[in-house]
Amino acid sequence: MKIVDKWLLLKSKLQKSWYSLITVMASSSQLQVWQNHLANRDCYWHAYDPMTGRSACFGSEAEMRIWIETHYYTK
Repeated sequence: MKIVDKWLLLKSKLQKSWYSLITVMASSSQLQVWQNHLANRDCYWHAYDPMTGRSACFGSEAEMRIWIETHYYTK
């Protein structure tokens, strides 16, 4: 592999790493919400707020939405 090829490969990897770092830093302060599925196909919802360290778990999407609205939109 030529020096130029190695440089281009390194440059590409550095650009990808930089983009990933910026993406993580930009989104790390946002409320994170995700859904998990149990073995019986039931699902439950999680939320985590990295700014406050608060987290919550709910049995339905409606309960999750109520929690988000009461904690983030009623101020």
